[in-house]
Amino acid sequence: MAGVHRGAAAAAGRHSDSAAGRGVTEPGGTGLVAPHGAGAGKGGFAAVESGATGPIPAGRGAVGSGGPGPRATAEHVPGRDPLGLRGVRRAGAITVGMAVLLGLLVWLYGTSVTSLRPRDLPILTVGPAPAATALADQISRVEPGALTVRTVPTVAAADRALRDRDAYAAIVIGDDGLTLRVASAASPAVTEAITRGIRVFMPGLEIPVVDVVANASRDQAGGGLAAGYLPLVLVIAAAGVLLTRLIRSRAVRLAGIAALAVLCGFAGTVALQGALDVLPGSFLATMAVLTLLALAVAGPVVGVGAVAGTPGLVGIVLVTVVGAALSAAESAPEMLPRPWGDIGQFAPPGAGVTLLRSTNYFDGAAGGRPVVVLAVWLIVGLWLAFVGERGAAPALYPGNRGAPRPGQAPQRHMAGATAAGSGTGAANPGLGAAVPARAGATAADEAWAPLGPAGPALPGAAADSPPAARAGSRPGGPPAAVAAPLPTWRSPLERTVPIEPSGGVRLVPPTRPGGPPPGHAGGAAAGGSQSR
Repeated sequence: MAGVHRGAAAAAGRHSDSAAGRGVTEPGGTGLVAPHGAGAGKGGFAAVESGATGPIPAGRGAVGSGGPGPRATAEHVPGRDPLGLRGVRRAGAITVGMAVLLGLLVWLYGTSVTSLRPRDLPILTVGPAPAATALADQISRVEPGALTVRTVPTVAAADRALRDRDAYAAIVIGDDGLTLRVASAASPAVTEAITRGIRVFMPGLEIPVVDVVANASRDQAGGGLAAGYLPLVLVIAAAGVLLTRLIRSRAVRLAGIAALAVLCGFAGTVALQGALDVLPGSFLATMAVLTLLALAVAGPVVGVGAVAGTPGLVGIVLVTVVGAALSAAESAPEMLPRPWGDIGQFAPPGAGVTLLRSTNYFDGAAGGRPVVVLAVWLIVGLWLAFVGERGAAPALYPGNRGAPRPGQAPQRHMAGATAAGSGTGAANPGLGAAVPARAGATAADEAWAPLGPAGPALPGAAADSPPAARAGSRPGGPPAAVAAPLPTWRSPLERTVPIEPSGGVRLVPPTRPGGPPPGHAGGAAAGGSQSR
């Protein structure tokens, strides 16, 4: 029995000496166990990747150690903002920016109403050449730049120009005096402005008014169409934002744009024609226009969001809101300040309302340019939606933090991994110990996912042999890199502290190359223990 105790003490001494100097090498050679207090974790042992590192210096890089190395806590993670100052700055920038934007939009929408006055508004004079020309010159001098007056010989020519949307009104010189012919469907606000201007220009003179193309009887002032048109455009833009943020698949996004356009076209036609009765034209023609409008609004929103993400969404929605303010749905482009009236006709809201009036009142006259504008916006938007893949909200995907997306290779990384020669280590989240970088290894070589009890072999890891037995290694120095695959990883404690069937724990001494396996030691020690 004394021999047994001496043999166990010798084995324990060798084990403790090795642990105090360089750490205990496993019999399998796959790991190193550092003693408590020398870079060990809370439990007194810290597993280290075999072949990828050298021994752990005392007090450096271990989680829970008292050394000067960094602790893997939330307060010491690089880039962490524990006080939330970054969020405060971002919130301040958003609130200030939105307040400024709010003021600008309120001013823009208000200006589109308070600054309404004729600017190169086209009207006609009809009658014999000397009288019609003299009247045109006299009207033009009343307020320079307000009206653009030209002369036509007959009333039929004037009515044709009104129906083709070439002019808003015509002053006819007849045997009974002057007559004012208007097309209020083109713009009730313009008709009212011209009527009031003629009365001011010719006070005390009663001039009969003939409405060649009258607006809907339920919407004499034109406010019903404008009031229903604005929320229609904004809701379509909001739906495009939702499609961009909630839908990840490109095909589903494109199908969603098509379905949204058809449904919004149908719902908008039912509301404007059936419920409000402000558009007297064909149901199918109105639905076709609103469907094209929805495609021209939602397509660019989804497309720009897919290409540029959240900043793109903010920008394209802002363009839509500004375009709605400049659409002249309540008046006419010639009534808005220059050049905003013309710019508004090149945005989907302005082109859409012009095309609605043309198809419902004028048999499509002057509808060619609005169709081209909407088609261009639609094509560009669908192309961007087809080529773009961004815009979806990251928080909407399960496992987003580090989990691979469909069709994407899994990300293999370690927090704090550095390039070779930096002298710093990489914290293993699964084992709680710092692993120094290997000499000559790159950041990509050091990147690896935390391994579980049966994780995959580490690429570039050393062979399953003790550090001292590797070629080129020095006693007490870092092991030389050995390019050999590492067997399936197992816990170091599982090898160094086996559990006997009886429930007892025995220490297994380290083995040397060529020596007998643990538990089969021969020689005098074995013989002595048997003899005694």
